Amino acid sequence: MTKSKTGMSRSEAKAIEHATVADHRDGVVEDDGLMYPYGDLVPTDGAVIKVAEGVYWARMPLPWSLDHINIYLFEEGGSWTVVDTGSMGKRGIAAWESLEADFLGGKPISRVIGTHLHPDHIGLAGWLAERFGATLTMTALEYMTASNLWMGGTKEVPEHEIDFMLKSGVDRQFEPMMRSARFDNYRRGVHQLPPHFTRIEDGSELMLGGRRWRVVIGRGHSPEHACLSCLDEPLFISGDQVLPNITSNVSVHAREPHSNPLAHWITSLERMKHIPGDPLVLPSHGRVFKGLDTRLTALVGSHLGKLKSLHDWCADVRTPVETFPALFRRKLTGMDFYMALGEALAHLHLLEALSLVTRSFDGDVYRFEATGTFDASVVADQAKALPGVALRDIAGIY
Repeated sequence: MTKSKTGMSRSEAKAIEHATVADHRDGVVEDDGLMYPYGDLVPTDGAVIKVAEGVYWARMPLPWSLDHINIYLFEEGGSWTVVDTGSMGKRGIAAWESLEADFLGGKPISRVIGTHLHPDHIGLAGWLAERFGATLTMTALEYMTASNLWMGGTKEVPEHEIDFMLKSGVDRQFEPMMRSARFDNYRRGVHQLPPHFTRIEDGSELMLGGRRWRVVIGRGHSPEHACLSCLDEPLFISGDQVLPNITSNVSVHAREPHSNPLAHWITSLERMKHIPGDPLVLPSHGRVFKGLDTRLTALVGSHLGKLKSLHDWCADVRTPVETFPALFRRKLTGMDFYMALGEALAHLHLLEALSLVTRSFDGDVYRFEATGTFDASVVADQAKALPGVALRDIAGIY
């Protein structure tokens, strides 16, 4: 095997050349070609920005490196609907109390729509339900998964989580550290959800702010993520499915260790290219923007590049942990490490499903080795053709 001057094989050097950080908080995917109607203006310090008649953009603080979530408020006559809520915690509750005092005008939140299950999106849904009597609207898989995670939160890390990490190549010397961690982060970030909800599905129609909206489901970042596409005005609430500047984490988790979320993610993004018009995109993080198709193409392209780098890197047999240099340019620790492992597995599992890597298991650790020839031009179509991945055409819900 030919080595470069750095001591790496040519395949290794080529993989690292194309490596990008890929986690939800700072996985950069450049946003060339997007247009930001409000420039650098964002709703900071409790401010609210009107993005359409009766539609308002606000922000809730988050206690993480990604320090905010965008929420969207809709006037409903004598009340408000809000899409997403922020995470549970003193800062989030204080921000809501400030919004109530300074903006809501004495009208209650009557409905909460959760795009998906993550704490920054539904962490205060139960609190808002208790405070205002609000109802909760979500997809069923998101609500059921959220409920399962909340009820399953424990101080002790379950054995299947430890097993998942070790089989992925985490050194056993770190097992005591893993066992000392808590497994109730979800429960700590999410107020107990209401005991009932209103289900929405792909193609469901909602009235928000006097407009008709259709639900467009995306998968991969979460199991049944709800985006909202307005039928009466070019507006699109993208949640975490389409973000400017960064890309959402797409991970394999211990609760479904052989899943293939990247196939669902790429297929979902490709499907959204057929959303009609050029809507104003209202994302969960970052700035409101235009250029949906451009952004979708960039997001898919970033994963195709990572898949190519990973395939090159796996010319030598690798454990999942050993694939990190092909995908990430910085040292990863703590939660970043866990998210990176999930994302590495997601890329490996798609390559495996497309017969581009083979898996072996020695009784302790999984290893992967490249096979075949990687062709980025056919990956999206091949992923869509995998069992259970394709959703109905976008035209079928408009």
